[in-house]
Amino acid sequence: MRVTDLTLGVLTLLGGIAIYISAWGFKAIPGQAYGAGTMPRAIALVTVLTGLFIIVKAVMAGERVPGLQLADWTRSGGALLRVFAVLALILAYILLSPVLGFLPTAFAVMVLAMLVLRVRLIIALPVSLVAALAIQQAFGKLLLVPLPRSPLLTFLW
Repeated sequence: MRVTDLTLGVLTLLGGIAIYISAWGFKAIPGQAYGAGTMPRAIALVTVLTGLFIIVKAVMAGERVPGLQLADWTRSGGALLRVFAVLALILAYILLSPVLGFLPTAFAVMVLAMLVLRVRLIIALPVSLVAALAIQQAFGKLLLVPLPRSPLLTFLW
């Protein structure tokens, strides 16, 4: 798929505006000169400026209409089926991780996604295991992001 620069600029601009709007509801931190919305608003401002820059550059290069060209693989039914299967697996993770916990759900989703994308099982299993453990450690221990706990693996950290 090829996205024109004008399309990319418009999407970037709209994304920056959406980030800025979503940061409005963030509460101020007591005793701080800045609140929880400071960084999202700064990122939004940079994103909006980047989008405007891309739009101006595309218009100066002669682009007038945003466009999108689909790649040849999108005409293949099997490829589209794999795309939808991966999207279904992401939805399954969202629905199942609060019930089963992060580790088993992430492991299963990664293995199934790799199998759908034609990765051999001998590769998919260890890569999924290492990735799930690494993500759990990075987010759960280092960044202190509360990941869903597994009722099956209560003995782990």
